[in-house]
Amino acid sequence: MKTLIALAIFYWVNIVAASIALSDYIYDLQATLTSNAVITIDQEPHFYEMFYIYTDGEATLTFDNYDANLISPYDDGEYSDPYLYLYIVDNFTFPNLNAFSKSYILLTEDDDGNEDIGEGLYFYLSDITFTNEIVAMVTSYDPLTTGTVDFNVYSDNELTVIPEPVAVGLALVGGTTLFLARKKYG
Repeated sequence: MKTLIALAIFYWVNIVAASIALSDYIYDLQATLTSNAVITIDQEPHFYEMFYIYTDGEATLTFDNYDANLISPYDDGEYSDPYLYLYIVDNFTFPNLNAFSKSYILLTEDDDGNEDIGEGLYFYLSDITFTNEIVAMVTSYDPLTTGTVDFNVYSDNELTVIPEPVAVGLALVGGTTLFLARKKYG
C-alpha cells in the first residue's frame, strides 16, 4: 500500500513539474466565495467567483489548486472541496453598433485532480488549449460554501486575467462612456 502511495505521489510530482517546466508564465490567483455571487447547480445555491482569461491567439494552460480555506454548512469547515468549471465562447454576435452578445459552453470541469494534497479535494486540469478567451468559474462541491481558493494558472503564452467584479465594472464604464459620447456627438 505504501508503495502505491509513493508511486502516486511520484507520478503527480512529475506531472506538475512537467507542466511548470513547459510554462513561460505563472499566475497566482485567489477566488473568494461569498454570498455576493450565487449560481444554481443541481437545484442548490453555490457561491462562486469567475475569472475572464484572455490571450492573443492560442495558449495552453494548467490550473493547479494548491490550497483552500472553505467553510461548508455540511462539514463545519473541516474539509475543503473546491470545484473548477472552464467555459469557452460558443457564439459571438454583433448585430449592430449598440449591442453584442456572447454565449459560452462548458469545456471541462474538475474537483479532485489534486486529491492527495492537504485536507480536501483540490482541482487540477492540464493541457487546456484555447484561443483568445476562456472563463474559469471557481465554486465548491457543496452548496452554500464560503471562503477562499488559491490556485496557479500556468501558461505558455502571456495572459490577461480579469476577475468578474472588475469585468462587470469595465463593461459598465465602457457602456456609460459610449452612451455619453453618442449623446454629445450624436
